[in-house]
Amino acid sequence: MTFEQLYETYFSDVFRFALWLTHDRSEAEDAASETFVRAWVRRDRLRTETLKAYLLAITRNIFLNTRKTSNNHEELSEELPDGAPDPQRQATARMDLDRVTDALTRLPETDRLALVLRTEQSLPYADIGRVLDISEGAARVRVYRARRRLLSEAMTHKRETS
Repeated sequence: MTFEQLYETYFSDVFRFALWLTHDRSEAEDAASETFVRAWVRRDRLRTETLKAYLLAITRNIFLNTRKTSNNHEELSEELPDGAPDPQRQATARMDLDRVTDALTRLPETDRLALVLRTEQSLPYADIGRVLDISEGAARVRVYRARRRLLSEAMTHKRETS
């Protein structure tokens, strides 16, 4: 596999994961670029059956290393633009998003990452385990636990608003 083939095949997945981790387009681009550089330098270790998981693990490690060495984190803006013209629908969507975001932030980091890797990246549990350096069974448990907790919070909110 050439570098171009590797990049074209996996860039969008790596970039989306990096963007989810960093919440910053510029940082995500940097992390994605660094991921491919590191992977290509170690191309003798690449195996096609675990390539996506390997790349996402590199991305996660780059993010964690950056987070450890950087103290200038900024809070995410609470104001996210929404193109919906209906103010009622916009307010409802905003409250729903805030509730989901809040519920996700309360999950343990490994559970949250496992859920994102499963739902957003469509990774099999074995690859999630490789990315997070846990067993496949532990990856299944973490995804299940995150889904169950989010569902429980949604049901609690529904009862409270009824």
